[in-house]
Amino acid sequence: MIFLDRIQKVKDSTSKPDSVLYWMQGAFRTHYNYSLEFAIRMAKEYKLPLTVLIIVDFSYPEANARTMKFFLDGIKDVVDNLKERRIPVHVRRGSFVEVFKSYYEKPSLIVTDKPYMPKTINLHRAVYRNLDAQIYEVDSNLVVPANLSSEKKEAGAYTIRPKILKFLNKFSRDFQMETYNGARIETILEVDLEKQSELKEIMKGTSPPPAPYKGGEIEASKVLKEFLETKFHYYSKLRGDPSVDVESNLSPYLHYGHISPVMILKEASKVDTSADNFDSLLEQLVIRRELAHNFTLFSGNLEDLQTILPGWAFKTLLEHQKDQREYLYTVCELEEGKTHDKYWNAAQTELVGRGKIHNYMRMYWGKKIIEWTGSIADAYRTMISLNNKYALDGRDPNSYAGIAWCFGLHDRPFMERNIFGKVRYMSAKGLERKFEMQKYIERIMKQYAL
Repeated sequence: MIFLDRIQKVKDSTSKPDSVLYWMQGAFRTHYNYSLEFAIRMAKEYKLPLTVLIIVDFSYPEANARTMKFFLDGIKDVVDNLKERRIPVHVRRGSFVEVFKSYYEKPSLIVTDKPYMPKTINLHRAVYRNLDAQIYEVDSNLVVPANLSSEKKEAGAYTIRPKILKFLNKFSRDFQMETYNGARIETILEVDLEKQSELKEIMKGTSPPPAPYKGGEIEASKVLKEFLETKFHYYSKLRGDPSVDVESNLSPYLHYGHISPVMILKEASKVDTSADNFDSLLEQLVIRRELAHNFTLFSGNLEDLQTILPGWAFKTLLEHQKDQREYLYTVCELEEGKTHDKYWNAAQTELVGRGKIHNYMRMYWGKKIIEWTGSIADAYRTMISLNNKYALDGRDPNSYAGIAWCFGLHDRPFMERNIFGKVRYMSAKGLERKFEMQKYIERIMKQYAL
């Protein structure tokens, strides 16, 4: 098998397995899914039956109707595609540990997707604890496997870039699809994937309405096609301009594993366009995204700013924490977009109505929350809370790294100033100098204002 370097055996067993179980936990797709192909290979090699297990936990922390709908859209595609390959799939409802209890009776060879977030890593460990099984984790959602690109938390893009580029050619070409002719089709669906009626159970309180995106690998392929045909030719010049929408809009699909970054790179390489466009995509999709995964994988704790920020950044922010603020807003005022700053309000409207923020405006959005909140701890909690509630790509390494960047992560010291100390500052005047911001406001309010 070509992609052996993506596979790590995390638990062994003396028991002889009587089946292969692929616990699909992070790569919810059937195309360019290294974990699925490895599970098929193991089933063929040991002549064992294969089952794909998907667990849907409606009580998962911070889950809401918006994110769960997008997630269930993706599961429907997976079930349909696995049926075509005659691979049995079980969509079970409940907590991960409880569901796995019904799979303890007979020893299995288990394959799953590598986790990158501390909470997900701990979840995997809790599940593994009681399993009598050989367990393999497959790095299926990055181009270069995280443990191979680096064995430590990197300081920034400049330190991880050469390490990733060293392996890029190998791992952007290592996918191999297995043939499989299943003897039987056994589908167990404990969740309504068509009407998604269970969503009513988690729509209580302040759960946001569905975003204007449909989840799943079929839709992800459509979004990729649209990006490559209509936006990619302008990507290097206009990607950072919020007045126009030249973003790929693939981050929600990457978050749920509905599309592979290897597939995106492969399709982008076929487009006849400037090398600058491909290089810009490579920087965002591979270098910056995998730097974010490196950050969450090696942080251990994402709750405490002191443990995740560079020493200089935390020190300078702490020294300026009592600086006078011209404006202070409550979480409710921020959530409702009721500030004096029309650009920030538009970004918040985009988050609530669209389910994501233009990448440049997300940086501005975060910087201003620091400026308008009484402490850096409160600012961090507010950003995480709002982002995880409304963003389809929330609860993601990119989101956590992007928010932490606002506090100085993966950045350098700047001239010292009020509130921010030596951490980079962003202003409304800076936006106006660089972009036609009225166009951004008009576009967002026309499309996403509720």
